[in-house]
Amino acid sequence: MQDTWDDAENPWTVTEITRPFENAWLAIESNAVIHPDGKPGSYGVVRVHRLAVGVLPIDDEGCVHLVGQWRFPLGRYSWEMPEGGAEPGEDALDCARRELEEETGLSARAYLPILEMDLSNSLTDEQAILYLATDLTPGEPKPEGTEVLKRRRAPFAEVLSRVADGRIRDAMTVAAVLRAHHMAVTGQLPAALAAAMLGPSQGEAT
Repeated sequence: MQDTWDDAENPWTVTEITRPFENAWLAIESNAVIHPDGKPGSYGVVRVHRLAVGVLPIDDEGCVHLVGQWRFPLGRYSWEMPEGGAEPGEDALDCARRELEEETGLSARAYLPILEMDLSNSLTDEQAILYLATDLTPGEPKPEGTEVLKRRRAPFAEVLSRVADGRIRDAMTVAAVLRAHHMAVTGQLPAALAAAMLGPSQGEAT
């Protein structure tokens, strides 16, 4: 049975494609097109070469482990879950493990894929997959040379509040926190973990 939410007909006609810039991470693509109204025009697209991967680590006490860093394109500081781009040919789960350990020092015994996303889909074809990481073990972080990171452990309820009022703005973190909350309240997570996430808890900054 066809999904009536989908409309598979493409109203755009592409007549020429050029790539004025490309590096290991992305390509800038210029498309000469015929618009849906029949008029000629152009459409610029950022083609991203790597899958975006995010991992939301939640410990047994229902606290989330976040990292803070200065985001160059935005010119401001951002608190986020560990994130990165999968290397060419790298499995998304392997990337999630690597990013979690590099940015926080944590390792997790359980990873659950919770969401797949298209990011900024009017401008780019970048895709993302998000994981929930639990049963955490501490260790020493090993950030990359381009990363100056702070770490914070906070109750899930506090993180959810900061997502809801816009103090946490990173798209993948927002989506992961909201998805994790939905899973907790609808019985899709272990009862003990859901109770720890939704109940009162104390957090700490490091």
